[in-house]
Amino acid sequence: MATNAENIRARDTKVIAAAWRLIAREGVLALTVKALADEAGVAVSSMRYTMPSQSVVRERALEAIAPSIRDRVRALPVDLKGGPERARLLLHSLLPLDAERRLEASVLLTLSASALTEPDLQPIWREVDGTIRDVCAQALRALGMRGDVVTLDHLHTFLTGLIAQLMNRGEDRSPQWALTALDQELLRYSG
Repeated sequence: MATNAENIRARDTKVIAAAWRLIAREGVLALTVKALADEAGVAVSSMRYTMPSQSVVRERALEAIAPSIRDRVRALPVDLKGGPERARLLLHSLLPLDAERRLEASVLLTLSASALTEPDLQPIWREVDGTIRDVCAQALRALGMRGDVVTLDHLHTFLTGLIAQLMNRGEDRSPQWALTALDQELLRYSG
């Protein structure tokens, strides 16, 4: 039998998944406690203690992105120790190329904009952005590059821009243009 803490964690996980869907579908303004409870299929009263307000829900939704990225990176094949293929897999894992990553990217972009005016979201956004930057650093290390902050800044900026472009260009266009652009970018570093 599950403990009370386990039940709360399971409910909160369900609520965060519902928050991601609401944000992606209707935007951050639709993220009321009532709408979220309805989306998650839980009673409003059961959310009052752990997610009592919109701002707390936004914080928790944004906080869930960094672990999601780290889990995806850890799940990559370990038999690829380094080289261009490892770098490509690391960076591809960040691109919104499937429904799960599109949902994550939608929440990231939406809440990144919110972080501009919500001081409580800024440190959380910095953690998520730092996680993305860490994956970029891993990709550069796979290519044999270490410690070049300018190159890391460039790749990080390129990749976050590519994520935004993929999201804004819609699902109706093949993402091949983005994969080609990323491969060309990687060639600059592996040359």
